[in-house]
Amino acid sequence: MSVAPHPIRLFCFACSGASAMAFAPWRAALPAWLDVQPVELPGHGWRGDEPLQVDMPALAASLAAELAPMINGPYLMLGHSIGGVVALEVAHALVALGVEPPGALIAVASTAPGQRDGNPDARPMTDAELIAELHRLDGTPRAVFDDPEMLAMVLPVLRADFLLGDRYRPPQRSPLPCALHVFGGRDDSVAVSALTTWEAECSGPFHLEMCTGGHFFLHRQRADFLERLLRLCLDLREQAPRLSLPSLHALG
Repeated sequence: MSVAPHPIRLFCFACSGASAMAFAPWRAALPAWLDVQPVELPGHGWRGDEPLQVDMPALAASLAAELAPMINGPYLMLGHSIGGVVALEVAHALVALGVEPPGALIAVASTAPGQRDGNPDARPMTDAELIAELHRLDGTPRAVFDDPEMLAMVLPVLRADFLLGDRYRPPQRSPLPCALHVFGGRDDSVAVSALTTWEAECSGPFHLEMCTGGHFFLHRQRADFLERLLRLCLDLREQAPRLSLPSLHALG
């Protein structure tokens, strides 16, 4: 008889312009002991009536205050693209509040803080620049570009998120005391050097794992990514005996 793993809460932070509810389908694909918790930023998704944030320290402190009451056991932090940096900063803010650090930080297709040359005076991008960047990243459905009203809703959120990243300057501090696992896409524009530089951010074991696909491989190659993520979570919890991995390939 297998022993069920201790429950783990997995806080997930989305990429620029996206709602964290993009992670919601993971709940049906992963075992119940891995409690997927999408973290919605102000101005995004169901929090769309709240002001958008462009100041990373203020955003991290606010989110940490919201999440702290939810943490009563093991937890992990996962972030996609700029979400990886948000996850890191929120984790530091949680530790500053006296919360135990996460079991691991998981950065997905994310340029390391040490590779980000933040400019506090960075200007907001124009609509044309934002649209060009959306095309380059190749993660936005064609229908969004063809619908002026939808595009008008997307661009302000994306503009704020890019400004959040452009103005971000990592502070001088001790590394986060936890493990660090970085996933990269073999066809992504995020260079391997920008992924390996993450190692300086945490004092625990570091591992880099490359996946098939571009910047959005965690969603477009979801089954493959979730199998990798599940193996990682099992390893982090050091469960014995090891549970059999469910087949996720049918989920696409």
